Amino acid sequence: MKRLRKQLFAVTTMIVMLISMVLPYRAQAAEPITVAEAIANNTGTATVAGYIVGYTISGSGGKATYDFEAPFKDDLNFAIADSPDERDATKILPVQLTSSYRPTFGLLTNPSIIGEKVVITGSLELYFSVPGLKSPSAISFDGTTPPPDEEDPVTGEKGLKIRDIQGQSHTSPYKDKNVVDVPGVVTYVVDGSNFYIQDPNPDDNPNTAEGLLVYKPSHGVAVGDSVTVSGLVKEWVLDGYAEKLETDLAMTEINAQSGKITKVSSGNELPAPIVIGKDVIPPSSVIDNDKFETFDPAEDGIDFYESLEGMLVSIENPSVTGPQKYGEVPIITGQVEGKAYTKEGIPLLPKENQNPEKMLLQLDDRSYVTKAGDSFDGTVTGVVSYTFSNFKILTKAADLPELVESERINEVTTIQEEEDKLTVAAYNIENFVASDTVKRDKLARSMVDNLGSPDIIGLVEVLDESGETNNGVVKADANYKALSDAIAGFGGPTYAWTEIAPENGKDGGVPGGNIRVGYLYNPDRVTLNEAPKGDATTAVGYEDGSLTLNPGRIDPTNSAFNSSRKPLAAEFTFQGEEVIVINNHFNSKGGDEPLFGKNQPPYLESEAQRVEIANIVNGFVSDIKEKNEDANVVVLGDLNDFEFSAPLSALKGDVLTNLVETLPANERYTYNYQGNAQVLDHILVSNNLAAAAELDIVNFNSPYMEEHGRASDHDALVAQLDLAVEEGPFTLSLLHTNDTHAYVEQFPRLITAVNELRAQKENSLLLNAGDVFSGTLYFRQYLGLADLYFMNQLGFDAMTLGNHEFDKDSATLANFIKQAEFPIVSSNVNMTNDSELGPLFNDSIGGTNEQGEIFPAIIKQVDGEEVGIFGLTTEDTAFLANPGDNVVFEDAVEKANETVDMLEAQGVDKIIALSHLGYQPDVKLAGKVDGIDVIVGGHSHTTLTEPVVIEKEEPTLIVQANEYLKYLGVLDVTFDENGVVADYAGELKALSGYDEDAAAKAKVEEYKVPLTELQKQVVGSTSVALNGVRDDVRSKETNLGNLITDGMVAKANEFIPTYIAMQNGGGIRASIDTGDITLGEVLTVLPFGNNLVTLDLTGEEILAALEHSVSAPGAGAFMQVAGLKFKYDVAKPIGERVWYVEAMTANGYEELQLDQTYRVATNAFTADGGDGYTMFKTAKDEGRIAELYIVDFEVFTSYLEKYSPVSPVVEGRIVQEVSDRVAPDAPVVNDVTDQSVEVTGTTEAGAVVEVSADGTVIGTGTASSENGSFSIVISKLTAGTQVSVKATDAAGNESEAAVVTVLDVTAPNAPKVNSVIHNDTVVTGTTEAGATVKVRMGDKELGTVVADSKGKLSVTVTKQKHKNELSVTATDAAGNESKATTVDVLKKNKK
Repeated sequence: MKRLRKQLFAVTTMIVMLISMVLPYRAQAAEPITVAEAIANNTGTATVAGYIVGYTISGSGGKATYDFEAPFKDDLNFAIADSPDERDATKILPVQLTSSYRPTFGLLTNPSIIGEKVVITGSLELYFSVPGLKSPSAISFDGTTPPPDEEDPVTGEKGLKIRDIQGQSHTSPYKDKNVVDVPGVVTYVVDGSNFYIQDPNPDDNPNTAEGLLVYKPSHGVAVGDSVTVSGLVKEWVLDGYAEKLETDLAMTEINAQSGKITKVSSGNELPAPIVIGKDVIPPSSVIDNDKFETFDPAEDGIDFYESLEGMLVSIENPSVTGPQKYGEVPIITGQVEGKAYTKEGIPLLPKENQNPEKMLLQLDDRSYVTKAGDSFDGTVTGVVSYTFSNFKILTKAADLPELVESERINEVTTIQEEEDKLTVAAYNIENFVASDTVKRDKLARSMVDNLGSPDIIGLVEVLDESGETNNGVVKADANYKALSDAIAGFGGPTYAWTEIAPENGKDGGVPGGNIRVGYLYNPDRVTLNEAPKGDATTAVGYEDGSLTLNPGRIDPTNSAFNSSRKPLAAEFTFQGEEVIVINNHFNSKGGDEPLFGKNQPPYLESEAQRVEIANIVNGFVSDIKEKNEDANVVVLGDLNDFEFSAPLSALKGDVLTNLVETLPANERYTYNYQGNAQVLDHILVSNNLAAAAELDIVNFNSPYMEEHGRASDHDALVAQLDLAVEEGPFTLSLLHTNDTHAYVEQFPRLITAVNELRAQKENSLLLNAGDVFSGTLYFRQYLGLADLYFMNQLGFDAMTLGNHEFDKDSATLANFIKQAEFPIVSSNVNMTNDSELGPLFNDSIGGTNEQGEIFPAIIKQVDGEEVGIFGLTTEDTAFLANPGDNVVFEDAVEKANETVDMLEAQGVDKIIALSHLGYQPDVKLAGKVDGIDVIVGGHSHTTLTEPVVIEKEEPTLIVQANEYLKYLGVLDVTFDENGVVADYAGELKALSGYDEDAAAKAKVEEYKVPLTELQKQVVGSTSVALNGVRDDVRSKETNLGNLITDGMVAKANEFIPTYIAMQNGGGIRASIDTGDITLGEVLTVLPFGNNLVTLDLTGEEILAALEHSVSAPGAGAFMQVAGLKFKYDVAKPIGERVWYVEAMTANGYEELQLDQTYRVATNAFTADGGDGYTMFKTAKDEGRIAELYIVDFEVFTSYLEKYSPVSPVVEGRIVQEVSDRVAPDAPVVNDVTDQSVEVTGTTEAGAVVEVSADGTVIGTGTASSENGSFSIVISKLTAGTQVSVKATDAAGNESEAAVVTVLDVTAPNAPKVNSVIHNDTVVTGTTEAGATVKVRMGDKELGTVVADSKGKLSVTVTKQKHKNELSVTATDAAGNESKATTVDVLKKNKK
């Protein structure tokens, strides 16, 4: 025990002041002797000095034993030793306290003086049959000094109220400051030095307490006195364990020892108490989640009770949740919805909830008798205080209302004896020694009457034969024999026993008791196998198929077992089958910090040792299984930890199954600690035994006090095992749902259907493939908890997570999971690093009755068969929903393979995947992963009226049950002895064919009530009336249709790029007036709860959808659109009415391209072919769908909340217009020459002009929308080329072609002329073929000729003379004349 700091509880301070007046001065006495000297020479009168170490109790035979920890029984004695840490009874001296010393030195009143040194004068003589000291004449504290004088409080802070001193935190803002004349009415007097006051005029701040503790020796006040208090504000740790200063919260008090108390008046009415459960509601899930950073009484239980510190509180008709101990009575105001309770009404202790709503009454009467299940018929009133690591409500037993006692349930095991099955029990018999004959008979009778005389009983807490006397005795045979004889006397078998005595003082437990584990076994049913018996220090092993020692201790010298019990392995034979049983008593939770302590979160110091021990035992079992895979192993005992704890996880590993986890949550308890029902005792079996094993926890002890007849403080467990399991065909019925999406009103029918089918099916499991969240107002109001209520009622066996479970934040999902009375299976979603989901996430495979946590897979025990169930969630959740940053979606196929391997490694050969991947991915999954027998699917909302079989060596069945609880899927599947699907039959049961369960219907109506108020919530506003008139939304564009579809595009774009939306007009049911828009109005407009999806459609499919839309204007199929502009003509034949379409793309509006793919947002109704949209259904069935499944009213309200006030207009998205059936006139084309680079002309305004040459398009353009002029750019053409020009109007009508010939406007090049010589009569040369050549001299034409086909020219002219100058030109057929070539006539012979 740690040394207390040199500071005494307030009462002790008063003692120091009074000692000099009422006791002899210590120096006047003889020199004190030591405790050892007083024990050795225990006669005469002497003065003894020693440390107060505990309280003396009459043990076996009236001999002294000692209680070292408060609370203590009374003030009649204390015990001293030469060391404050002494625990050896032979070195302790009991001291009698006569009446005059009890107020000062009695341990009930003054527990804080433990560890203090005292000097006592009295008679040395036997006391409690051991050397002691009686009839003291003087007692004083040795070495203590009075506390220093404190400041004169008169000079302190004035005008303060109690609430100012308390403040909004766990520490007073006036700590260590003097305060003056603080007013209050006395509400509770603790003793002559301590009382509580409360301000009768509170403020309206619920976070500041109005009550306060006052310390003043000999205060003289009474309840009802109105007083003012002056003194020093202290944060004082009251009664507690030795380490209280390091662990406990302090109480705010005014220390008025040097101050004053002024009585103003007496007989005043007390302030009205705060009624807990009515005026204030205690938090029911969190003690502290912020390390005291935020003072939050509404959320944190530790802050809640601090906000009531020192105040009068009342609890109306509270229920008792545990037996009275140390004057403490645990109570609750009532049961919290969603929590599990035992049959006695005790809250169960789950992993993440310590039940902070549970309170402790601190009575002044430790003999008060009550048990779990009792209740008070009236109001309990008291003052909130804090002692021994917890908040307490101080009240007097005499003031309690009448106790309504429940009937004690002397529970008897439900396990019926079967000749060919072995029964094994685990029973902590609480420090048993044979000399306690009353306890012996209670234990013996319970083993016969309550446990049914199991074949083997693993006993825990057997003492040595001398009990708690520390005399070196370690053997315990007499204790076992006494039990065996008593059992036989009550009609049970004559048990044999085996054990190994520990080394003296080495195994912890009660001092001197040499606590150990051992076995009773019925030799008529089982045989202890022959092998040498082990000893205290020799380690047992497993060789050649047997234990090397029998019994033998596991690794007994390992330091992990220091001051703790060593596991004891024993090997038995039952009907020819061997079984190894390992009995354990792990180290206690001593040293763990308290839940309501000053350190948050509390450090569990003892857990590390239990984990170390668990690993050693697991290693021993693993070694056995590696050497003999068929070995039968049972591990049992008091493991001092919970089924969900780290030590139990380490102990299980992958070789053991904890049978406790096969029980429903409300049956999992063997111990009651301060009103919480919890499991400390366990029976685990090797996996090969698990499927056929049955467990029963028999609760006939823990809810009760000894006065009720309990035999121990622990309940016992009984397991029945089949050591010779034979396998054969096994039929399992799977009842399955998926994508229920908050359709709460369907649950009454589902309950009826499930109940009927369960009655018909021998072995059934109820499974959900995800997407419980989102879809209706029930989710908006209850965030999944309304659905969860019914799922818990139905007893779902498992659920996987859908993408919509991540729509809200992680806290919302975590809250759902914590309250789930079934496990969540999820193998490909890693939530380890998420602050909310991480604590619920397990890496290991769960057992058959897990709840409120996430596992990659679980193993269900069904009629002796193991069925593995694992979960998968679509990886698209990362963008389809809103998962936390630390939630990682991993490859589904890869994780499926890993998880199947994990299950098969544990011997599971029947495996079900709960898949929220969608039907097509499920088909691929079945092909890529071997070992999956059944895929229960979801996400795609597919209606599979019968199972789909994926044929392979071991076939896989795929089932899915549509959506919204329209159906309950039923699959009967038969497995052969190897776990392979041998036969099956499946169908969908329409829930519309079932009556509504009356109780569930009533609960739905209860849930429905707040929805009326919810519908009044304003979600947006509009500046214009929104047209939703039936005839309009089904025949033309409306501004409401535009607004709704714009919202669809916006919401889809949050996940994947989307530009187009289509909403059937039949889904729009009302208009909305100008002004505020309520949720109720939105639901009236969109009443069907259709969900948002996107489809990848070709332009051709979009055109087909638009044609279908306008095929019957006035029908519900008429589409309102966003991202599309189209025109249609109702006069045209159906299928040919839409004559103009533009689609929005990343580049803006463009003409719809029939062969291009576009993403279109629509609702799930039309995507599934509703209203005749078969082209949408085709796209869905081909997997061209993204199933966002956000309900339409949520899509619309989201858009309104973002963009209000809205003012949409009709903007020409849908135009009904007679199409143009007249082709334009042929264009008027201007001349085109061989020099032209454009073709110009006029045609119908806005028409598309196309220019072709020789059948090839050489240019296009659009005519002016104003005057029809056009200019089409071309390359130059050869003269004579035929050019065709056509015009096509907006309706697609094409004109006749205007044909023009390219004109030749290019003159030939100047002719090339040969030399002309004097007297020549011919001019020759070359020019353009066919050109007319003229030769001139001046203005006189001398001759002309047409050049031949090769361009040669020869012109006859008159004889030329030297120095004549000739001009030669060429003119082509188009009349274009070349430049002239000038020729000088040369001299003869001159070249």
